[in-house]
Amino acid sequence: MQNILERLAGKIKQADIDPLPHEQFRMEHMFDPDVYGEIVPRLPEDDAYQFIHHPDAMFPHGRGPTEKTTQWQKPEDRLLWSDMRDTHRKAQIKGHDIPNILDDFGDSVKVLSLDCFDTLLWRKTATPRDVFTVLADNPVARRLGMTPHQRISAAARAYRAKPLENGSTEIDIGDIYRSFTSLSGEDRELLAEAEIRTEMNVCFAFSPYVELIRLARTRGITIIIVSDTYLREDELRRLLARHLPADVMQAISKIYCSVDYGTSKSHGLFQIVIKECGVSASQLLHIGDNDVADAQVPRKLGVRALHFLPFDHEAADLLRLQHAASSLIVLDQAAPEAVVLPCYSPFRPIFAVGNLQPYAPETMIGYMSFGPVLYAYARFLMDEVEALQQQGKRVKVFFLLRDAYLLSAACEAYARKPVGKLVRLRAFVAIAASFKTRADVDYYISGIKPEFDDFHSTAKQLLLPPEVTELLIRIAHQSADPQTAFLQLLRDDDVLELIFKNSSALRTRLMRYMSKELEWEEGDTIVLADTGYNGTTQEYLIRTFKEELKVDILGRYVVSSDEPYRTANSKALITTPWWNFDLFEQCCTVKEGAVVDYNLAGEPVLAEIDLNEKQYDKVAIIQAECVRFINDARTFFTKAGLTHEYSILQRAAHAALFRSVYMPMEAELEYFTDFFQNDNFRGICRKKTIHRLENALRNVRRLASPYRLGAFETRCLGLDFTFSAIVNRRFKLDLGPEDMNVRFSPLKVSIWRAHETKVFLLRAHHLHDGYFSVMLPYVSGTSVKMLLGEHYEWLQIEDIQLLNNAGSVYRNVSSSLDLEEINREGEIYRCLSQASVATIHPVDLQQFKTPHYYHMIFRPLVSREFDTPRGPGASQG
Repeated sequence: MQNILERLAGKIKQADIDPLPHEQFRMEHMFDPDVYGEIVPRLPEDDAYQFIHHPDAMFPHGRGPTEKTTQWQKPEDRLLWSDMRDTHRKAQIKGHDIPNILDDFGDSVKVLSLDCFDTLLWRKTATPRDVFTVLADNPVARRLGMTPHQRISAAARAYRAKPLENGSTEIDIGDIYRSFTSLSGEDRELLAEAEIRTEMNVCFAFSPYVELIRLARTRGITIIIVSDTYLREDELRRLLARHLPADVMQAISKIYCSVDYGTSKSHGLFQIVIKECGVSASQLLHIGDNDVADAQVPRKLGVRALHFLPFDHEAADLLRLQHAASSLIVLDQAAPEAVVLPCYSPFRPIFAVGNLQPYAPETMIGYMSFGPVLYAYARFLMDEVEALQQQGKRVKVFFLLRDAYLLSAACEAYARKPVGKLVRLRAFVAIAASFKTRADVDYYISGIKPEFDDFHSTAKQLLLPPEVTELLIRIAHQSADPQTAFLQLLRDDDVLELIFKNSSALRTRLMRYMSKELEWEEGDTIVLADTGYNGTTQEYLIRTFKEELKVDILGRYVVSSDEPYRTANSKALITTPWWNFDLFEQCCTVKEGAVVDYNLAGEPVLAEIDLNEKQYDKVAIIQAECVRFINDARTFFTKAGLTHEYSILQRAAHAALFRSVYMPMEAELEYFTDFFQNDNFRGICRKKTIHRLENALRNVRRLASPYRLGAFETRCLGLDFTFSAIVNRRFKLDLGPEDMNVRFSPLKVSIWRAHETKVFLLRAHHLHDGYFSVMLPYVSGTSVKMLLGEHYEWLQIEDIQLLNNAGSVYRNVSSSLDLEEINREGEIYRCLSQASVATIHPVDLQQFKTPHYYHMIFRPLVSREFDTPRGPGASQG
């Protein structure tokens, strides 16, 4: 070791840095992009953005595909619950109220009337109109080229045509498909049948009402269905019979469809129902999800009507945002097959029956967001294990600590038995144990992206001692290109010798741990379960041990990359080009330090716990809510006899995770703000605060759009920031700041050196909150005079920093300005005349081999009033 240090120290020499000739930076070239290139500032603590209207009403008068929603136009038409004779009864009920609802009415109810869609029958899709996207994928619809828009437009036309035809506002499914005039009658009939079959495939019975029907039958109560729908009774009966148990279907004595009677629930249908049932209105109890059609209107007739409210306001808002996320996840998919995809929401009934009050952020995050993701992952993993076992494989599942702790708990809750084993394996040790040859080191180095490189973390990953690392960094910084020089130094024979030696020792200790703890046997199929993302642990274990151990190593992740270099034997619940799931990952972790090594006995050596106790306390509550959701979902689906296709669960999970990242609600932002940190970094021990509002506000005033802030930060600033960033990144648009915002503010500068002066009129680009950004050249020996008085009487200068061409801050020069005819109070500058000037004097340092520049952030407060030509987007102060 000492000999290696001595040999490396001998390579240190005084840097040979020649002054740059004056001609190399002629004044005429000071703003030449060939000299300065594309400059994108990187700010301290700035997280490079890793990734971004309500839809128009698609049905006339709010009408959905199979259930019409009628809205009252006049406030006086609304009937208050206080007008009802049973003033002590509840006006609304939720899922957990359903089992006991008949007890509230005693023996007074003779007829139980239920609405159909979104009450007795629910859809797996997030909204009714999403059924049409599913329908568009039907073979008949594909063959005939039917799109969701065509189906919606045809219904709208049918609704407009029907009153002209016979004065009715009720249409049937044949009326809709008659609008497809280019198709034959046979094809239209095929489409109508395809739609009914699609509804049969996406619908399911909401089990609390199934049990309510059974209970009502035992009490001698007559059960009927009353529905506003363009399906006729025989068609709706087919749909109900598909999903209701035989005894429940037999208990339904009558089905009332609005199209069969030519009137809706909001108009005359309930009068018909009361008359045909042969009971007084007060003996009829109706329950439905539409406040007007199912509650207010029948109450006026004396019916005991309850408005079924599946979700409270917060849950409804979350589902609404998640529905938007279901459409937007096409932006988060590696290779989407279609731009318009079905939006599924299979977990809605769980939210309806679960008692989510008091409404806590932990419930929103754990139960309603991460819980569905983990439920889908558990299904995915168990299906994969079963498929491997059916192939005759001897499967062993290992959950990689720390991040897969919650994955293990989720799978155990789903399977209702232990699944696999928790093991302490980590990408850092898998990589560090893999270095046997120069090719191994080269393979690792080739995977380092220049923008994410860090000398210390790279050296630590290669198991280089701190004293060697410091010497290498010192040598590298003598070069004009320290990064390239550093990576070359890592391939020095002396350095490689040290890497191989330390890696071999770690490999022996890791092998001892795996033999002792994992109990691998030749021929085993090993499934590594983890949150994701590139499958690095799996990749390096395969590279290092596959032949030696003679096992198959597979990875099954929550989220994985679509990079071409990802491991072939890996699958994931979600595949996306970027990782944005730090909060989800941190919420999956166990409270312990990361594994950094193994001792001679093969026992893991853990780093100290680096995150604060408050974060772990919050994580524990979120994890408990996740497991509670999985238990509730498993119980509900089992009791209802409902099995979802994996693809539905997968899309719902993706939407839930996407929403939590890009569309967090206020409670989530508040819950995670300021102290919630991520410590999962390569090699080096450092932490990053995931969400800090003040950083977002500061950084957005410094960064030009397209914005490079984190997803949670942009959410604090507005969804327009989020969407802009995601769209730009997803589609790799060739847009610069001037494309995103044409607003600018003028700044006249004078560059002075020796006896040469050059004056430029620059355009500073608008950032946010009235702040502007402008780049000024730095050349050794020159002064930059900003002629502020030319355009401004008052302005705020937030910062002037000297940066290198990579965007790293070299020095802040804001406090050292030389002011003429300017009064200053903190960041506020008052220009006393048109001749007011602020001068940046030459930085008294050696000349640089690479270009540098000043980055100025300022905000005009009061512009000077005189005639100066301005562009159409120029700032007026």
